[in-house]
Amino acid sequence: MFDGMNLAIFGIYGIIAIFFVSFAVMEARKRRENIKKLEADLKNKIKNKFELSSKDITLIGQAYGLSPSNSRLALYRVYRDIEDKEVFDSLNKLVAEIQENEPFDTMPDEVKPSLSRLQVLTSKSDVESDKHLLTPITNILTKYQQLLEDKKKTQKKSNIAYTLTIASSLVGVIGLYFAFVSPSAQDIAKELNDISEQELHNKQINAD
Repeated sequence: MFDGMNLAIFGIYGIIAIFFVSFAVMEARKRRENIKKLEADLKNKIKNKFELSSKDITLIGQAYGLSPSNSRLALYRVYRDIEDKEVFDSLNKLVAEIQENEPFDTMPDEVKPSLSRLQVLTSKSDVESDKHLLTPITNILTKYQQLLEDKKKTQKKSNIAYTLTIASSLVGVIGLYFAFVSPSAQDIAKELNDISEQELHNKQINAD
């Protein structure tokens, strides 16, 4: 009985592990599918001569649940597949714009245009120290963004730990249930003894 109970407990833990692995696989597959959908969307917009900006790429990507880096990946794939020279030249400007903003990819969207403009101005300055004005600003903003990411990761880990705690409690309750309802050694011995006595009684009746 206890072997069966242990098997059931391990089975429940196995189901939980399979659930989390399956969830991760489905998320990865969904992300790949959304990147392909974004590629098709961008190709259609470019074909219809939409004037797109780097911010448009990010916002359209967000509509597909994609991060800025995955949105850029979709655009780069479209850029790779273009065969028309005119379209390629027009898209080249957009790719160049995105690459200019890429160093500030981890920065909040509200400050990216200002940082890009400051980068252009400082790069043109004749004063050497001006070229490093952005360094402390970007360092502070990077640390701020890292804190936000750490907070999200901590929250995610807390949710997973909470789920596992509930699952473990459920397994514990099931284990206690089996422990209470399963017959003890004395009950099993008594049941076997009753069966033996019943068989002996039946034999005596048949003999008579």
